[in-house]
Amino acid sequence: MTMTSQAIVSPKPQINQVVNTISWTLNVAPQRLLPYTHFVDDLHLDDIDMMLLIAALENHLKVYLTPEEVSKIQTVGDATRYFSMN
Repeated sequence: MTMTSQAIVSPKPQINQVVNTISWTLNVAPQRLLPYTHFVDDLHLDDIDMMLLIAALENHLKVYLTPEEVSKIQTVGDATRYFSMN
């Protein structure tokens, strides 16, 4: 296993928690939720849907983001990054 693979494997449980919460909240198969999946363009969420999704993630993961961080979340990868670093 290379160093890059190890770096990807270590935060895996948090990534899975974020993806599983998004999947459950939006009723979307986890296989459709790739890091580059865009919430508005690909999953057709509006502002209220995004607020509800962020609230569900915050509730489930017990991680709370600032409004500035929330405004930067556009993809599944963004959500994973912000919820993993807190």
